[in-house]
Amino acid sequence: MSRCAYLDLDGTLLGPGGSLLTEDGRSHSDAAVRALGLLREHDVPVVLVSGRSRVRLEAVAIAVGADGALAEMGALDVGYPTASGQTVHEAIVATGLPRRLLEREDGLEVHPLAAAGGREGSYVVRGRAGPDAGAWIASESDGSLRLADNGHIGGGHHVYHLLPAAASKARAVELDLERRGLDGRHSLAVGDSRQDLDMGRAVGTVAIVANGAEADTEVAGAAPWVTAGRHGRGVLEAVGAWLEGTAPQAGNERA
Repeated sequence: MSRCAYLDLDGTLLGPGGSLLTEDGRSHSDAAVRALGLLREHDVPVVLVSGRSRVRLEAVAIAVGADGALAEMGALDVGYPTASGQTVHEAIVATGLPRRLLEREDGLEVHPLAAAGGREGSYVVRGRAGPDAGAWIASESDGSLRLADNGHIGGGHHVYHLLPAAASKARAVELDLERRGLDGRHSLAVGDSRQDLDMGRAVGTVAIVANGAEADTEVAGAAPWVTAGRHGRGVLEAVGAWLEGTAPQAGNERA
């Protein structure tokens, strides 16, 4: 059976602070490493799906032995119009919407990693967006852009991506499955946010790790499967049950 495992990185495979070997920022845990090893033992390709930039994500993929990397929530691969030599990120900045969004939403600020450069497909901010910020972006961009909540980062703050409306982790996974010639119904996705939950549209099994459900009640209520374990332990739990055939089947059956 041809299948693939799509794993979110920050908040899922990696614990707080971006460590592969800590579960809660203090205690040591090799659960994430064991999950990767289990997938390797069963010849299941591992693809990292993240909001990180391509260069940063590919570096992690090499370090953990992943078979692929889908960066910036799929924003690099949806055909958003750009001028000659211009990246999608630069095209979004040129609309003036990132600046106007920050002026409008005083609870948001530029994400430091975005300010450091390396973005090619999205504009990243962090903090707390107002309830109508997403609708405002959609209206002001004539539907060409969206504001995606990519998860809780502590202190009541979230990270948000301003990206092409057609871009999503789910769409990135769909395209990757097509390139690999795989049927998504046999594949797994594990994450911690509503953007990760959306990958259930492309795969047969989707799991949200416990810390993701704890951080977002909407995700907790909508997830077909929330692991008992947090971060890497949750990934190991999901991978083990999926390989054993005991995981809840969701994904393509969800509305």
